[in-house]
Amino acid sequence: MNTKAPRSGRRGDSPLPDWVSIHRSCGNLTKENLVKRIVSILAMLASSGALVLGASSAATASEKAVQQQVPVVYINEVATRGTGPAGAVQDYIEIANPSFARVPIGGLQLQAMVGQQVVTIPIPAGVVLGPRQVYTIANAAFTGCVPDQVFTENLAGNRAVKLVLGTAGGARVDAVVAGSHPARLSLHRVAFTGTSTDFVAAPRTPCVLDANAPSAS
Repeated sequence: MNTKAPRSGRRGDSPLPDWVSIHRSCGNLTKENLVKRIVSILAMLASSGALVLGASSAATASEKAVQQQVPVVYINEVATRGTGPAGAVQDYIEIANPSFARVPIGGLQLQAMVGQQVVTIPIPAGVVLGPRQVYTIANAAFTGCVPDQVFTENLAGNRAVKLVLGTAGGARVDAVVAGSHPARLSLHRVAFTGTSTDFVAAPRTPCVLDANAPSAS
């Protein structure tokens, strides 16, 4: 799949300024080892309860109970279509950090599944999501704002889409089911049950954190 890395100096402090800064704080880490370090940090957060992780298979009753907690970062807003002649390419997905701390998300991947279509979007190593910021992933032809990262596939606009944010190894940070929505609106996260009721349709706000976005306790 063709994706473009985020621009330097974009929202969410992503990517980190340069490799010099990374080496100063992390020693002589290679890019591969840096990804491993970030995934290791996320795993430690999960074991301490700071992040909500679950198995990549169908959620059990205990996993559903965990999913109802608010993760540190989560899928916040989804749109699978828009209005006008370019409506079919107005797809975007936002990952939100509602906390007041920086959270590393580089090395994670976002998967969007619509029927038999599976779109996998790896987030580049080094991406850190700043406090009260969103990371916007959008179609390459999206016109609603300047996204942090793009994908080239079109998501079906009239079907439910399952979204999973996690590691390539299958550790899950967040998982949601987003239903269809009116073309002029998008779906906004309001709950964490793992069902389509987690979202409500409301005016589109790409690249901006919702004022009433759920926050981790």
